[in-house]
Amino acid sequence: MSNASADNQEKIWTCGTLTYTRVALSLLFFWLIWGDICYTLMESVTGPIMLLKFKALGAPNWEVALLLSTIPTTVYSIFNPIISISSDRFRSRWGRRIPFILFSLPMLVLGLVGLAFGDRLGSFVFGMLHLSAGARIQAILWTLGIILLGFSFFNTFVNTTFWYLFNDVIPPHLLARFMSWFRFVGILCGAGYNFYIFPYSASHGTEIFLGAATLYLCGFGLMCFNVREGEYPPPTPHRHNTAGVLGLVFTYARECHIHRIYWYLWLCTFIGGIGAGIGLFSLYYQQAIGLNLDQIGQINGTLQIFVAVLILGAGWLADRYHPIRVVFAGQILNWLLLAAGMIWLFWLPSPKATVALHLPLVSHIGWLRAYATIHITKVYLVCLLIYVGLAAPITAMVAMWDPAMLMRMLPRSNYGQFCAVNAIWRSVGGMVGGILAGFFLDRLAMVVGHNRAYFYSPIWMAAFNVPAFLFFMAFYRQWKRHGGDDHYVAPLPSSNIAEVSEPVL
Repeated sequence: MSNASADNQEKIWTCGTLTYTRVALSLLFFWLIWGDICYTLMESVTGPIMLLKFKALGAPNWEVALLLSTIPTTVYSIFNPIISISSDRFRSRWGRRIPFILFSLPMLVLGLVGLAFGDRLGSFVFGMLHLSAGARIQAILWTLGIILLGFSFFNTFVNTTFWYLFNDVIPPHLLARFMSWFRFVGILCGAGYNFYIFPYSASHGTEIFLGAATLYLCGFGLMCFNVREGEYPPPTPHRHNTAGVLGLVFTYARECHIHRIYWYLWLCTFIGGIGAGIGLFSLYYQQAIGLNLDQIGQINGTLQIFVAVLILGAGWLADRYHPIRVVFAGQILNWLLLAAGMIWLFWLPSPKATVALHLPLVSHIGWLRAYATIHITKVYLVCLLIYVGLAAPITAMVAMWDPAMLMRMLPRSNYGQFCAVNAIWRSVGGMVGGILAGFFLDRLAMVVGHNRAYFYSPIWMAAFNVPAFLFFMAFYRQWKRHGGDDHYVAPLPSSNIAEVSEPVL
C-alpha cells in the first residue's frame, strides 16, 4: 500500500517557501505569460504612435529624442533604484512585488487615456493660455511630453518589479525555459500587433490607445490577483545604519560597484545603450528607405515570429552551454547585421521597383495558379531577407542576456538591486545615445538630406559596438576567473558574505 501511494505521489516543485504541483505550476506560467501579453501590447502601442504623431507635427529629431527617450529615461533612472531596493525590502501579505504593480495600474490606464486625447488636450491648453499662433505645435508637443512624463513615472514601478517577480516565484532550474516560452508568447503577441494593429497607428491612434488601456486594466489586474508570492526573510539593515534614501544610495554605490566583473558588465551595457539609442528612430529609418506602414508591420511581424521560434532553441542552448556563451556568439554575428544594414548607403532602388518571384509548385495547383508569380518591391524583399536571415537568429541569441544571463551572473539575494543598477546603466546609455543620435541625424540631414541621414544609423551603432564588445570580452574572462561553468559564485561585498550563501550557478 505504501509503495502504491509513493508511486502515485505527485511531483512537487519549490521556490523559497512556495510549493507547486504540476497544475499549480502550469497556472503560474499561464498567469505570468498572460500578464506579459497585456503589458507587451500596452507598451508596444506607445512608441510607434507617438513617433508618428511627432513626425506629423514636424518635431525635429532632437526634440523627439528628448520627449520619448531623455525625459522618460531620466525618470526611470532616478526612481528605478529607489523602487528596486524598496521592493526588495518591502514585506506585506501580498508579497513584495505585486503591491508596487497594483499601485501603478490605475495611473497607467489614465496615462494611456491621456495620450489617446493628448493632441486635443494640447490644443485646449493652447487656447486657454492665449498663446501666439506659432506656439500651437509646441503646446501640443509639450502637453504630450508632460503626459509621457507621468506615464513613464508610473510605468517605472511595473518595468522594475514585474521582472523581479519571476525570480521570486519560479523554481530556479526552470527559469531559462520559462523565460524562453515567456518571450516566445510575448514576441508572437508583438507580431500580431505589427501585422494587424500597427498599420492603423497613424489613422486610429486614439482607438488603439483606448483599447490598450482597457486590456491592461482588466488583463494585467487579473494576473496580479492570481499570482501568489511566498514568505521572505527579514531585510538586512542599511549599511552603516544609514536610513532612508541615503541608505539606499550608499548600498547601491558600494555593493553593485565593488567588484571588477560588475564594472565590465555595467560599462558594456552603458556603451551598448548609447549605440542602441539611435534605434528610437528605426521607424523613420524604415520609412526613409521606402517602406510604407503596411510593409513595416509585415516585416517587423515576420521578424518577431521567427524570433519567437528561434528563441526556444536559444533557451535550450543557454541551458546547455550557459547564457553568456550564447550572448557572446550573438554579439559576434551582430557585426554581419550591421554590415548588411549599410547597404542602403550604396544601393537604393525606387520604392516602386519590383521583382517577380515564380513559385513552380503553386503553378501545378489549379485554384492557386493565379498566385504562381508574385511581384514584390525590391526594398521590401531585401529588408525581409536581412530581418529574417540575420536579425532573427541574432536577436534570439542576444535575448539570452536579460534575464537568463543576468539571473546566472548576479547575486540572487540582491537580485532586484543589481538588476536596477544594470537597468540604470542601460537607460542612461540609451538616454545619452538618443539625444546625441537626434542631434547627429539633424546635423547630418543638413549635409546629405533628411531621409538619407537615417541610412547612417548602422555606422553609429557600429562605432559604439566596438568598445562595448571589448568590455563584454573582459566580463567573460572575469566569469571564467570566478569559476566559470561549474564553480561560479556571484561576488558579494564582504559585509554580505556572512549573511548570504549564494548558489553555484
